[in-house]
Amino acid sequence: MVKPLGWILAMAFIVMNFNWLEVANLTPDPPIKTHSTFFSAERIQRLRQNIARYGWAKETAQRIVKGAEFWRQMSDDELWSLMFGPTITRSWHVWSNGFCPACKKPVPMYNWRIDALRHRWKVQCPNCGKLFPTNDFAAFYRSGLNEQGVFDPKHADRSLLFNSEHPDPNDPLHKFGVDDGEGYEEGENRWRFIGAYLIYGQWKQLVLGGIKNLAAAYLVTGDKVYAHKAGILLDRVADLYPQFDFRTQALVYERHLGSNGYVSIWHDACEETRLLALAYDAVFEALKDDPEFVQFLHRKALKHRLSNPKANFADIQRNIEEGILCDPLRNEHKIYSNFPRTPFTKSVLLAVLSWEQNRDEVTKLLDETLQKATAVDGVTGEKGLAGYAAYATRAIAEMVALFDVADPKFLHQVVDKFQLHSTFHFHLDTWALQQYYPNIGDAGAFARKVTQYVGAPFAKLPADADAIFVPSNFTLFWQLYQLTGDADFVRLIFRANGNSVEGFPHDLFAKDPETMQRKLAQVIAEQGAEFQLKSVNKPRWCLAILRSGKGENERVVWLDYDSGGGHGHFDGMNLGMFAFGLDLMPDFGYPPVQFGGWDSPKARWYFMTVAHNTVAVDGKSQTRGSGTVTFWHESETVKVARASAPNLIGGQQYERTIALVDIDERNFYVVDIFRVIGGTKHDKFVHSHFAYVKANAETQPVKVPSDYADTQMRNFAKVIWTNNRSPLQIDWLIEDRYGYLTKGKRLRLRYFDLTEGAQAFLCEGWIALGINTTDDAWIPRLMVRREGEQPLASTFVAILVPFEGDDAPIKEVRRLKLRAPDGSFYSDGNVALEIVHADGRKDLVIAMDEENPLSREPDFRKWRKAEQPDWQIRTKAPFYFARKDAKGHTIRGDF
Repeated sequence: MVKPLGWILAMAFIVMNFNWLEVANLTPDPPIKTHSTFFSAERIQRLRQNIARYGWAKETAQRIVKGAEFWRQMSDDELWSLMFGPTITRSWHVWSNGFCPACKKPVPMYNWRIDALRHRWKVQCPNCGKLFPTNDFAAFYRSGLNEQGVFDPKHADRSLLFNSEHPDPNDPLHKFGVDDGEGYEEGENRWRFIGAYLIYGQWKQLVLGGIKNLAAAYLVTGDKVYAHKAGILLDRVADLYPQFDFRTQALVYERHLGSNGYVSIWHDACEETRLLALAYDAVFEALKDDPEFVQFLHRKALKHRLSNPKANFADIQRNIEEGILCDPLRNEHKIYSNFPRTPFTKSVLLAVLSWEQNRDEVTKLLDETLQKATAVDGVTGEKGLAGYAAYATRAIAEMVALFDVADPKFLHQVVDKFQLHSTFHFHLDTWALQQYYPNIGDAGAFARKVTQYVGAPFAKLPADADAIFVPSNFTLFWQLYQLTGDADFVRLIFRANGNSVEGFPHDLFAKDPETMQRKLAQVIAEQGAEFQLKSVNKPRWCLAILRSGKGENERVVWLDYDSGGGHGHFDGMNLGMFAFGLDLMPDFGYPPVQFGGWDSPKARWYFMTVAHNTVAVDGKSQTRGSGTVTFWHESETVKVARASAPNLIGGQQYERTIALVDIDERNFYVVDIFRVIGGTKHDKFVHSHFAYVKANAETQPVKVPSDYADTQMRNFAKVIWTNNRSPLQIDWLIEDRYGYLTKGKRLRLRYFDLTEGAQAFLCEGWIALGINTTDDAWIPRLMVRREGEQPLASTFVAILVPFEGDDAPIKEVRRLKLRAPDGSFYSDGNVALEIVHADGRKDLVIAMDEENPLSREPDFRKWRKAEQPDWQIRTKAPFYFARKDAKGHTIRGDF
């Protein structure tokens, strides 16, 4: 099944506070639209000149014409009959966590294949290839068409409901796979073959696909036959579109969830409505001078007794604008989507209706939208880093590029006014190794790569009809470079173009592409193609990223210091790491809704605090809230971030310090200090990639703790640790299940735990291997637990060392004492660590408890001094680092 436009959009979105227009009188009589808004004569002329001049443009035009041929060959009557009414229950899934009734193999979510151009009224099992429904639904549908040309199930001939391959009523398969529009039932199971086909086949492929391809073919050729046929589809959609209400007429996850929309659910309805408006704008000027178009629709209106007689073009214009443009403006809830897509669509609807009349209101709406859409470090603040957070920036890219067509001064005006530099740099700053994004919130799959920048899509030519309706982001990012001077925007488009200028800017409407190519090559020659990214903190989005190393030796450690929010999880203080080409501490990713929807146990598991690399207090998930970075340090060898968010646990302290420390060009380690005060039980969870675990101690199986009976964890085993002279050591022996590493390469993640007064347990956690599969896995996890009286104060201390092969670059670690000026020793919350390298070098790390909410003595806040006797070091710094060579000479220090 073709994934819907918003296939991974969930059921929550940011509330928008806009004063929407009064739209009661948007279709005056006569209509006021006289020309296209986004497809001016000058722009179309440039399009056709490029097609005549450049091979890449000509090839794209040929693809577009070929893509429209299916609908061009249809008669006007056939085109008119493609659109259906809302009389059959539509379904977003055939069966979201179901299987094929023929082969019994799983076919979850969007995995059913639908090719409406080849198999009308059919869906196909991806495993065995069986087509469903087995009855001739086309004949049944035709038998039920009423006077208005809409299917009425009460009038349909039910004698046609049998398996066409088994027509004998006595055949046990006579009714197998038969769907009357309301699904095929087998016991308690129901497959909504036709309900899903209507959305993904008839609507998205035949109706919307026809409109898009025909309108695009008209623009590239000037042949009004394409516009004529697109117009027939547009007018018929306009007849019926207002009657669609997804909330009352359609199912999601096999039930009515109250989800709004038109033919499709809200997120896709928003995108589809905007496409319909742009397609109408594209063919408008051809339609108004097409008498045969008017004559055909007038005959149809009389034959089917439609309320609008369509006696002239003004009638048809009013019908299309009322049904496709104004109805969504009056029923905004049907296109209410992830911000900022709804105001973007609304702006397009108003602009297409009349740019001259609505320009001031559209400009105001765009200003309000961009202000809100860039308010959180340049983005909306929505979570789902490579998903929903990126959908917003992609919408911004399309929005500013499209309205720069209507008003050539628009982009120049908004770049500085609305932090657009930060907007489009956000997903570059957060891109690790140019291979991964942290899976924060509803985004991604466990340990999977994301090898393309997600802040904007870069579609290359030759392409299909989308090249007409979606502006080129190659052109947009070149303009961003011209306006900001930031060569990273050039590097992004150069990389997206395969490290080449060939074909740039992949824009059918480009002005002088040859000159653009020469200038792009010059920038790359002068400033280089490699990104020079540094550690970065996104204080409002609450994400700290520490970077070190270059090229294949690059490593990134990140800390997410908030919880909840739009598409967020209860993942405050979640720790992640990318190194050696892998995601070594992955977040699980997008919740596995294919196992029963958003409220299923497996989906809920992904939201829980205990499913993340963080600390749970009293077995509970965190509350929604955000933290702040309270310490930041960068030097050549050490990068440090400390964040605090006690509000997430309703306690007195919830603070994590991470330090990325270079050993050499290739190797590094991470210091992890997590201070928690509140409750009576603290559980720190740690997991890595697919792996086998090995502990330097015996283990003893125990029951799943009662606190975690409703989680997806199993096989708990207590680590029997009796050697108090050395720390607990857990090795994750990485299993390269995805084949990302070069053959023969072996990785480990070694975890040293130096927490005082703690117990340790190994267990397994369940994960799904993606959103469109029921394949799953269990990964090894570590739980470090401390218990005590309220308010329990814990300081979890660990060193993480990833490395290749069997020889670790760190030999041993130990905790040291810290002394105050009065001779007393600081409490457990003040940490000193000695890290011994394999080559004999030694590091000293000191991290003082600057918060000390219990005011334990001695108090660093008062003394502002600490001494480490073994190293004979005195420091006033809250974080201190020193390194000695193998002979004991100090060679580096950071304060």
